[in-house]
Amino acid sequence: MDKKNRNNNITALIFMFMIMILAAVSENTRGVFIPSFKENFSVNDTKIGFMLTIGSIGYIAFTYLGGALSERIGQRKVINIGILVMILSLVILSFSKDYKVFIIGMILINSGLALTSIAINTIVPIMFISMQTLIMNLVHFSYGLGSSLGQWGSGKLMFKGISWRSIYLAVAMAYVLMLIVSWFVKIPKIHKEEKQTSISLSKALSNKTVIFYILALGFYIFAEVGTGNWFVNYMEGNFNFNENKSSIYISMFFAVFTLGRLLGGFVVERFGYIDVVIKSLSIGLIIYILGILLGEKGVGVISISGLFLSIAFPTIVGTLSKVFKINSSYITGVIITFATSINMVLNSLMGIANDGLGTRIAFYLIPISLLISITFLILVHKQTKEVLQDKGLKI
Repeated sequence: MDKKNRNNNITALIFMFMIMILAAVSENTRGVFIPSFKENFSVNDTKIGFMLTIGSIGYIAFTYLGGALSERIGQRKVINIGILVMILSLVILSFSKDYKVFIIGMILINSGLALTSIAINTIVPIMFISMQTLIMNLVHFSYGLGSSLGQWGSGKLMFKGISWRSIYLAVAMAYVLMLIVSWFVKIPKIHKEEKQTSISLSKALSNKTVIFYILALGFYIFAEVGTGNWFVNYMEGNFNFNENKSSIYISMFFAVFTLGRLLGGFVVERFGYIDVVIKSLSIGLIIYILGILLGEKGVGVISISGLFLSIAFPTIVGTLSKVFKINSSYITGVIITFATSINMVLNSLMGIANDGLGTRIAFYLIPISLLISITFLILVHKQTKEVLQDKGLKI
């Protein structure tokens, strides 16, 4: 790679860092907003679970679409389309007065997030052949940074009387700025010979390694996203925390989560990928369960678990281009699509469980999901380790 292309890639990487920060703010502030959503629209936890579920339909559909579009029109165009959808969705949410309009906004916001996410997750491993997993963790470090700042900042702002509508509108303006910046950023369109080889959805799903990846990633995604969506509700429902106090602990979770992604990339590059993730998630699982068992004194312990959950998503996704050399963008889209479907179902189940069993018992669904994820990661590791070692690669 010559100096000009390297500099262009670094500029593009910084741009994608900013997009990931905004994506995290857009996605994870809803955990702080959920109590206000319930109050503004007079809905219960079951309906909030439905909102998260129906919103995920947009993410699922556009993750699959985005994976296919990335191979056909290039990731740059997919990112720009995603930014436009984000602007539209945030404006709709800011001015929504009816719950049905609000739901439409949530579907669109997830659609925009899916397009930008799948484009970034499939272009980064190709732009940076060396140290792919390290770069992927740094990209997702920016997501963790946005989550932490977004959770903390939105909680502070709401405590001071600024509404969630105003916060969403401000984020929409930030996306407008990024759309302008995108015209000056050169994101390469990757041409690969293997793009000419087509693969059907049924053929992709007939590969048991793909299925193991889907289940491992899907149950992990719920553990991460479920914490962002339901941790505040858990604290306020069980311990009567206000927005300011609960936002401290959720932002702490994402702060150590962010730190883990910053440092974790160096760890996995040195010691291995899936094996390190299995060990890290196992520690996180133990900490998470301990935190729930400790009750109010354990909310800080749950926050610390974010350190050990942090490297899972970028590391797992980063291995896909190593395992699936042909049609990697499409297969990545398929895996994330179906993994997100699992997250959608579990979020709906969490809402029902909160109303039926109480927020404390329902919250155990997150460590249960971590355990299932770890189980299938072990299967992924066994399935891929020997094949990749024969090719001189580690996983």
